Amino acid sequence: MFTVPVLSQIVLNGFVLAAIYTLVALGFTLIFGIMRIINFAHGEFAMLGGFLVFFMLQVANMPFFVALPLASFAVAGGGLVLEALVYRPFYQKELQGMIATIGLSTVIVYSAVLLFGSHQRSIPASFTAIFTIGPVILPADRLAVLTVAAIALAAFYVFITFTRIGLAMRVVAQDLEIAEAQGINARATYRAAFFVATFLAALAGGLLAQLYSLSPFMGTLPLVKSFIVVILGGLGSIPGAAAGGLVLGMFESFVSTFYGLSVAQFASLGAVIVLLVLRPEGLLGRAER
Repeated sequence: MFTVPVLSQIVLNGFVLAAIYTLVALGFTLIFGIMRIINFAHGEFAMLGGFLVFFMLQVANMPFFVALPLASFAVAGGGLVLEALVYRPFYQKELQGMIATIGLSTVIVYSAVLLFGSHQRSIPASFTAIFTIGPVILPADRLAVLTVAAIALAAFYVFITFTRIGLAMRVVAQDLEIAEAQGINARATYRAAFFVATFLAALAGGLLAQLYSLSPFMGTLPLVKSFIVVILGGLGSIPGAAAGGLVLGMFESFVSTFYGLSVAQFASLGAVIVLLVLRPEGLLGRAER
């Protein structure tokens, strides 16, 4: 039944899911759009971000708003080591890169199992207040997650649109040969793009950890959602990733509220299959020539 409290929860949960899905998907599509690698280990960087936030909160007793960016920077910095060792030889080689990242994903997951154990754990809520505005109920933890994600998405937009490095990324994504002919350092651009993409994934993992449970296998969910979002929006399209994240988040929030989470997962995958049949390039993607 549609009531103001129910609708407010659907909209709030939809925006929260959309923001988190978009953060993960932006990093995923950034790596594919620039380096032409389908990064199957992308979800594992989100998992590592979640665990680092957990230990910073529980062991170091850091405030959440300090632990979250520190954990994201730490994962992104460590990711640069993997970029040099694993990713760099496979740039612009989609099939070989895909196989390499599948192997890397397995290594990261089972290394995490050895380090953290296979059991699930929860982060005690950093925000427990509940705000009410008339009939509208607003949990503080979801508002905090939405605020952080919105700031990160706005910062990413400014970075990719108005900075020299962001412009270089867009040029490299459009045409690598022309970019190099214009004097753009493609290797440095790759490193910057990988750092940003990994940072976004780790940030999304830390936000997920605030709302849901942690386990070494939790990276599968962000990865699957990334695939769905970029297929909806168009693989390699940054505006498409934002649009796809919003569509998926709102759709899942609505369906799961009235029909359950399982139906929402089934319906979202079914919608992707239909879209692939009717419009393979996605909502905002461009057909390959």
